[in-house]
Parts: sequence; C-alpha cells; structure tokens
Amino acid sequence: MRNSPQYLRHDAAKRCAICNGEFGLIRYYSWRTALCSKRCADRFKSREESDRRWLLRLQAARQTVAVGITGFRSKEAAQ
Repeated sequence: MRNSPQYLRHDAAKRCAICNGEFGLIRYYSWRTALCSKRCADRFKSREESDRRWLLRLQAARQTVAVGITGFRSKEAAQ
C-alpha cells in the first residue's frame, strides 16, 4: 500500500528537484523543496522570480484588455 503513487509524494525527497542529483551532507531547502547545492538553490530562486515577473505581465495585460473592453462598451452605450 505504501508503494502506491498517492503515497510516494509524501516520502522524503531522494533527489534534487532541479538537477536530479544525489544529496550530499548538506541539503538546501526553498519552500519545502529539497535541493542539493547552493547553485541549485540559486537556480530555483531565479526560476521562481522569472515566473513571478511573467505572472505580473500577464495580469497587467489582462487588466489592459479589460479596461479596453469596458471603455469600448461605454462609448457604445453613449451612442
């Protein structure tokens, strides 16, 4: 039962989440993600930052489109 896929994700990490390398004497953690080295920790943080920037750009684009649509509807209603 413990070998079923639903339980595997709760076990301790056996490999690094970034490079799939084995852990040494020291493990680095970032948001509950086990990493094998300082380099992998830096890579994880840079990926997280780039994802955050991408989401902010997406949110800004959606707001711009929403403002454009509501502005167009307002002009249409005024006519």
